[in-house]
Amino acid sequence: MITWMQHHNKYLVITIWVATFAFIGAGFVGWGAYDLNTNRATSVAKVGDRSVSVSEFQQAYANNYNYYNQQLGGKLTKEDANKMGLEKIVMQNIINETLLLNFADSLGLSVLDNDIKDQLKNDKNFQINGVFNKNRYYSLLKSQSIGPKEYELSLKKELLLNKLQSLLKLPVSKREIEVFTSSLFMQDKLMVGRITVDPSSISIKADDIKKFWESTKDNYKTKKQYLLDTIKIGLNSGLVKDDKLKKFWQHKKYNYKNKDGKILSFEDAKSSATIDFKLKNSKKTALKTYLKFKKGETKATNKLIINDDDKVFPVKTLRLANKGQVLKPIARKDGYLIVKVTSVLLPRTMTFDEAKPFVLSKFNRYETLNALKKKAEARLSLFNGTDIGFVTRDSLKKFAGLSEAQSSQMINSIFDNKELKGYKIFGNSAILYKVMEQKLLNTDKFKTYKDLIIKSITTNKASEINQNLLIKLRNIYKVEQYYKGKGK
Repeated sequence: MITWMQHHNKYLVITIWVATFAFIGAGFVGWGAYDLNTNRATSVAKVGDRSVSVSEFQQAYANNYNYYNQQLGGKLTKEDANKMGLEKIVMQNIINETLLLNFADSLGLSVLDNDIKDQLKNDKNFQINGVFNKNRYYSLLKSQSIGPKEYELSLKKELLLNKLQSLLKLPVSKREIEVFTSSLFMQDKLMVGRITVDPSSISIKADDIKKFWESTKDNYKTKKQYLLDTIKIGLNSGLVKDDKLKKFWQHKKYNYKNKDGKILSFEDAKSSATIDFKLKNSKKTALKTYLKFKKGETKATNKLIINDDDKVFPVKTLRLANKGQVLKPIARKDGYLIVKVTSVLLPRTMTFDEAKPFVLSKFNRYETLNALKKKAEARLSLFNGTDIGFVTRDSLKKFAGLSEAQSSQMINSIFDNKELKGYKIFGNSAILYKVMEQKLLNTDKFKTYKDLIIKSITTNKASEINQNLLIKLRNIYKVEQYYKGKGK
């Protein structure tokens, strides 16, 4: 929980506690995999000399669940959280925290009562007119069913971790700044050029296409299909009187809204309301026909083949149907459709003739890329292109007919590549480049991004130190995990 708060400190501590207790009250964790024995009855893990309590784990889980739920606009479900392995992620994070707390203990670091008092006094949540108010503090905790001891214990752990992080924080050296700035903002003087290959100029032999299909044929499958016998019940073609239609609209007007959610006027809704009115009047006929069809008293008038990925037909109803089942009338704009599922065709590997149009397209692309690569590699040895001057990773200039986004991709590819010349393919074109000259330290860029550079170096060093330290600490402190967590 403490690490989570450090990384997401824009969320107030009290807000986090509110989310925690609301979630605990809902009983979110199923303890089926939980081992209930003495110390384990109240803990999910023991790390070194410190135990991780059930409530700590619940608090940490609730904080993380609430955070991700906010990021997803309140749409995160418990099933989604389990799929992403949220419990296991939280468990791993809290074990890592506890390893660090053990290390802090072994170094003799501690948090005094005065440290906690200072933290509370400076917390604006507990202030009135800029001054800490004890009554407000107790009242706010009480309103959320949080005990002061429980809250202050979590605060103590947070402060202890902060002390450890401060101890491990190493100053940024001048050499590090130079290396980091150079890696980010080194300048390359580039020569670039563009070559193309016309796909229609590629000679394709029938035998080559078949060989290509043989090696990739499992990628070409037919779609799952439903074979249907159908009867269509059309809408009454007669005119609908306005007084009847208006009465119908009055009763159903909340179904007719514009994109802003406002109810449409009768005139604006008239077209849609007319269809719905006719459907209502045709429903009795459709149901009678459905019952006759179901009993075998009437025959189908048409046949349909529906693909499982059909965007118009309500395929979900077909997926749940059994072979031979007659489905209740399906409302459509032009009437009702009564269907009987006569057969379900499962996906299978296409024959060569069936797959040929798809194979031909992919094979043509495959051959075009091969031709483009050969042409680019042959041209590189004698390459002489256009000098576009110096560029950096954050350059926004367009070149060689590329868009700004493509030019940015090209530049990043060049800086990520150790070679002084090469190429990158975009569609049916290859952009060739050659690095003519390099400048390492860009002092102007450093002046512009000084604070960001120093912060990035500090963050990267801290992350590297933490990762290596945690590996060492796992060999020092015994980790007993009683609850494994749900998910992947």
